[in-house]
Amino acid sequence: MRYAVLSDIHSNLVALEAVLGDLADAGVDRYVCLGDIVGYGARPNQCCDMIRDLDAISIRGNHDEAATDTTKAEWFTAPARACILWTAERLRDDNLEYLRSLPPQRIVADAITICHGSIPDPDHYTVTPLDALLSLNAMTTSIAFFGHTHYSEWFISADQGKLPAEYPIPAGGTLRIDNDHLYLVNPGAVGQPRDGNEMASYAIYDDERGEVTIHRVAYDIAIAAQQMKDAGLPEAMYARLWLGV
Repeated sequence: MRYAVLSDIHSNLVALEAVLGDLADAGVDRYVCLGDIVGYGARPNQCCDMIRDLDAISIRGNHDEAATDTTKAEWFTAPARACILWTAERLRDDNLEYLRSLPPQRIVADAITICHGSIPDPDHYTVTPLDALLSLNAMTTSIAFFGHTHYSEWFISADQGKLPAEYPIPAGGTLRIDNDHLYLVNPGAVGQPRDGNEMASYAIYDDERGEVTIHRVAYDIAIAAQQMKDAGLPEAMYARLWLGV
């Protein structure tokens, strides 16, 4: 089975369309979405519609949750809060209900764990090996995928008493799975990368070959930024798209 793993789309329709175009001939069997379909960007309904049309195996992110319960936005920065309040006002009822229905984590085919921030806490930012250890210790599968940080990277378990190894992959790359380790993989962000690479990011997991490959895809940032500007969204949220931060 070949899975396309997407995360942190953040209402960036231009980036999502570029990623799906890149996947068109990839022979993917199922799509997986790690949350934050909405937030920041200017096309929340269209992005929800596309993920629903793909019948993606999805979980909710903190922005998805805040779009359905705006009291959660009090923890956001001022620009992020402005974006999610704008989003909540514009999401159709069917997409609001879809986001409400998403669980915080899932196990796919009894073999893959998917979560947003971490397995113990969907809002936790997994940015260090110590952070990764929290999820690795909670895993009941050999591989898990997470998002939330918008960094393309993976962590590989180490011997007992040692921290996992961290491998940032901002340019993309391939991870080969063996039976001796546990793996925690972040496919990076489709809609707002923050690992220094402005290109959209996603992963393909081939469970038969035992490989995860992270891909980077160029998209028309100028169009995505103009859509956000036209919508009156905070400049900080679209200016950063060119920088990948």
